[in-house]
Amino acid sequence: MQGSSFWSVLGVTMACTLLLSGCAQSGNVPGATPGASIQPLTTQQPEPFCEGGPLGCSTFTSVRGSDATGDVAWLGTQPLQISSTHVNGEWTLLVKTPCNVLNVEVSVQDDVWAMRSMVASAMGRRELEGSYEGWTVKLFEQPVHWNLDDGVLTLSNSQATIELKES
Repeated sequence: MQGSSFWSVLGVTMACTLLLSGCAQSGNVPGATPGASIQPLTTQQPEPFCEGGPLGCSTFTSVRGSDATGDVAWLGTQPLQISSTHVNGEWTLLVKTPCNVLNVEVSVQDDVWAMRSMVASAMGRRELEGSYEGWTVKLFEQPVHWNLDDGVLTLSNSQATIELKES
C-alpha cells in the first residue's frame, strides 16, 4: 500500500507540474493582440493628507502669547506645536501641548476655525503641564481667528492671542 501511495502522489505532482509549466509558456492567447507587450500597472500617488488645508503641510511652534492675565511665558519655553490634517473629509488640527496631543476637528470659514470635536491623548502629566493643556482646551472651545503671514501664524479669540512660527 505504501508503494502505491508514493506513486500516486508522484503522479499527481508531475501532472500538476506539467499543467502549471504550460501557463508560463508564451503562445497564442485568445483575445490578445500579437506582438503587444504587457505594460506595468501604474498607480497615482495619493495627495499628501495636509495639502489644501489651513496650514498646508507645515508645523508651527508657539513663541509667545498672552491672555487676560498678561504674558503667557510657557508658550515660549514649553511651546505648543500645531499642524493640520484632512481625515474623513474633515480638517483636524493636531495640537501638541507640553502634556498631550489634542486632535481638534474644526470647520474652516474664511479666517475662523470653529471646533466640532476634540480628543486628547492619554499620556501622563504633571500638574503644571496639565494646566497648560486645560488652557489650550479652553482656547479651542470657542472660535479662533487665524492669520498666516510670511511663516507666522497668529491665533486669537477672547481667551488669548498666540504667535507661532513655522518650524
